[in-house]
Amino acid sequence: MFTFTRRLLNKNWRFLPNRERIVFKNRKEAFFDFVKVSGANLIWQIGLAVIVLEFAFPTPDIVYDIKRLISPDFDLFCKSGNLVDFEMAFENKFRSIRREEVRSLEQYTNAKGPEAKFGGII
Repeated sequence: MFTFTRRLLNKNWRFLPNRERIVFKNRKEAFFDFVKVSGANLIWQIGLAVIVLEFAFPTPDIVYDIKRLISPDFDLFCKSGNLVDFEMAFENKFRSIRREEVRSLEQYTNAKGPEAKFGGII
């Protein structure tokens, strides 16, 4: 098989400068070349997988911090355990009252006097 292919290659493809390397001399050379290429590919894929596992996935402590930032229920559970009865309606009312206090304080501090509103006429 190899000799027939080699003759065909030499006869028809004389324009290729490395035509002897296209078809291997024997099966042993073909096998060693296959092992080299496959081994390099395997090492490359394992290295890429290690890099992805090491740097692409967050660690458990980062996941814990993100969960605490996202979920107020989980944050409350982390702070007090399973001992507190949490009422979301009361918590939302308390937050809205606090926001309204902050807004009114900002409006009071940013309010201009009557002279500044009318350009100092009054």
